[in-house]
Amino acid sequence: MHFCTRIVGNASHKDIVSSPNKGTTHQDDQRLHNLFYRKSKLESVNETSALLSGFAIVAIVELSLDAYASRNANDGLLICYAIVSCLLVGVHLLALLMSMCILPELKSVIRQSDVWINHENKKPLSSLDIYIEIAWVISTGIGLFLFILELGLILWIKVSGYSFTAAISAIVTLCIVGCPFILFSVGFYIRLARTKIHLYQADLETIERGAIARGLFLNQSAPLTAMTNVEDVR
Repeated sequence: MHFCTRIVGNASHKDIVSSPNKGTTHQDDQRLHNLFYRKSKLESVNETSALLSGFAIVAIVELSLDAYASRNANDGLLICYAIVSCLLVGVHLLALLMSMCILPELKSVIRQSDVWINHENKKPLSSLDIYIEIAWVISTGIGLFLFILELGLILWIKVSGYSFTAAISAIVTLCIVGCPFILFSVGFYIRLARTKIHLYQADLETIERGAIARGLFLNQSAPLTAMTNVEDVR
């Protein structure tokens, strides 16, 4: 029993995939876990972008400049508001488009995992990883930052026409709320990057130990020695 356990511990990912116990293989395959992880990210992007883009469009439609009836509005402030509003809606719609296009394909690949799971070199939809990461960063990073900026501009435009003190108080409160948001976002992405680097290093070390245990490195050096002997004979 201990001998069998040691062999499985030194086995590589390819050996586990090609094992006869397919039920366990499907549950433990790292590629399948990665697909489910990407699926959850795209579902989060879909919900967040749809919600925030809807709020932004409603805010644009419902914005009123009645407070500036007695005096001219600040053109620079309105220009900033228009630019931020367009960026906010466009960014979230782009993330929503990516998630809507990739998510059905991802679900289809997960349902058909029995077809490709036994091919160790098969990584379905790996070329779309960059688009999934872009959609995730756009929706949860840039999109939320633009939403907070949009909220600050709306508060200033709506309130400053009646009371500058109330407008300044609203902006200060929004900054106090936004600072933890920025700190959490930066810290989260830094820790996420470190975790991924650690996991990749652990996988490489596991593969290297498995290759050394099976003597793959020694087998690869044999042809080189044979070629050297042939050249010496010539």
